[in-house]
Amino acid sequence: MVRKEGNFRMKKVTDADELFYFKRQFFTLDGLWIIETENATDLDISLKIDLAVWQRLLEIGYRRIRRHLGIHETDMDVVAIIDILSFRWSVEGWVYDIIEKKADRGRVKIMKCPYKEIMQRNPERRTIIPRICTEICIPIYDEAVRSMKPSVQLKRTCFQGLGDESCDFEFSMHD
Repeated sequence: MVRKEGNFRMKKVTDADELFYFKRQFFTLDGLWIIETENATDLDISLKIDLAVWQRLLEIGYRRIRRHLGIHETDMDVVAIIDILSFRWSVEGWVYDIIEKKADRGRVKIMKCPYKEIMQRNPERRTIIPRICTEICIPIYDEAVRSMKPSVQLKRTCFQGLGDESCDFEFSMHD
């Protein structure tokens, strides 16, 4: 890129530029946050703090996504929950299949989790992947589904972070 001197207007960035910047920053912030918290305390404390932050962040984020998608609180069912989660997953670059999506039940299979992939690329972080899975990922989805619709139960039996090829999400509506 050739730099020129002079008076110029502020550069107009495209939506793609913004998406690139914020998506990269989001993942970088997440990684730095846990590493620096761990350095200041220890892994156990940093995971507890990280869980609290993620639960609060996702509660706010899912509420915003719900509104963005035009889903009213009274319309929350399994379809709405899958729509909200899959919006986030698509934006973040997850690879998944929605196997079933009905008002009272649904199933999703995750083939690629960007968070696991980032940790997998860093030899120093690989050993904590199972802890991130059990102490962060599993509880944040349990809480997310419960906060969106308490009568929807989430069942999970496969976890990439624990060595499975994929993660599964099975939703069912209970009265």
